[in-house]
Amino acid sequence: MLFKDCLCFQVGKIARKMSEITREKVASYDLTTTQFFLLIALYEQDGIFISTLAHKLALRKATLTGLLDRLERDGFTERRADPQDRRVMRIHLTPKAEKLRDELTQIYHENNHMFLSLLSKEEQEVFEQVVCNIETTDKKG
Repeated sequence: MLFKDCLCFQVGKIARKMSEITREKVASYDLTTTQFFLLIALYEQDGIFISTLAHKLALRKATLTGLLDRLERDGFTERRADPQDRRVMRIHLTPKAEKLRDELTQIYHENNHMFLSLLSKEEQEVFEQVVCNIETTDKKG
């Protein structure tokens, strides 16, 4: 099998291309692509537990902590102790992030629509099934 035919390489190449396009659209907000998706996840569910957010974004907690440190430093998010269990932290959007909700959500939807428009309805269904199959596999090798 040729290197260019490797599924892992092909998926990575597509992910880098999609990330580059997204990065260009969110750069003016001083956000990375991952920070952008983190905010989108919080727009969907503000006040989420760090562990839940890590799972939702498919990130390790240590990686997420660094992202949250920067977003907090830049005034987009804040950590607050859970009222029922002060040992557990919840992540909340700040007014600065809320002001950008409509703009960032619009970028998110436009971007997703642009990528999906490259596929027919049938191709979208197959793509979703392939992603699900790969994502849910428990095989290590």
